[in-house]
Amino acid sequence: MNLQSQGLLFSVVTWLALLALPLLPNISIEVQLMVLSPIILFMGVPHGALDIVFARQFVGVRSITDWALFSLSYVAAAALVVGFWWVAPGFFLAAFLLVSIFHFSGDPDGDTPALFRLLYGGSVILCPLVLHQPEVLNVFAYLAGVPNAQIIVAVISWAAWPWVMAIGFVAVAGVKRQPSRNIELVSVAALLIFAPPLLGFTLYFCGMHSARHVLRTRDYSREGNLGSLLRIAFWPMSITVAGVAIAWWLSHENPIDMRLAQLLFVGLAALTVPHMLVIEKVRLTGWMAGRSISR
Repeated sequence: MNLQSQGLLFSVVTWLALLALPLLPNISIEVQLMVLSPIILFMGVPHGALDIVFARQFVGVRSITDWALFSLSYVAAAALVVGFWWVAPGFFLAAFLLVSIFHFSGDPDGDTPALFRLLYGGSVILCPLVLHQPEVLNVFAYLAGVPNAQIIVAVISWAAWPWVMAIGFVAVAGVKRQPSRNIELVSVAALLIFAPPLLGFTLYFCGMHSARHVLRTRDYSREGNLGSLLRIAFWPMSITVAGVAIAWWLSHENPIDMRLAQLLFVGLAALTVPHMLVIEKVRLTGWMAGRSISR
């Protein structure tokens, strides 16, 4: 499967999911977090476990000492993010949203214009505010407290409708030149506008962002077998799952919905920062193929 067919498959699944939305019962945020958090952990997070491919081929990590320093640096960067959240949750949330826009803007393929990338990455953050502002505010409150969440939502919600209109204009203007790319943009925006925020994010994060990164890693490493990439991801994922279990135990005094939201999104932020430090240089060079991981 190439990136274009993956994008079209994601779009088809997205519109089928949107058609099925009226059939879904009204589910509390707590239940949504209980169901969707494990899906994100086991289907979305593993793409970051493939960072060792890029560390080996692009960063030049080879010896045991190199791997020890790389691992310590990765964990230290993640720990700093968690510390940032602990000390200044409001600033953490604002920074996380900005970093997420930049990171998700890397999903479109090829020589995508900067404006398109900005609209694409921003859609993940802003589109849910069009119809689901109370739900977004609720999740943000778990991460940064109600006052900080209210300020952040008030600041960014004004841009939601203009963002959607800009997406529509860009998609219509460019559909003849790049139909698959613009169909993908509209599908991502529609998913995040109409689906409940947690469900929409889960489908996007697992079905688009993570899946696309795995395919790019396969192509970059010149390794056609996805099974070999899963084997590479096994040990980093095992360590991640163990870390999640420890964090869950340490936060046992908090309500379950707050624990799940904090583990999910603070954990994603903590993993995203070192992940970006590893792969953004690769992305900005055009995802040029590296050496075979079997060497």
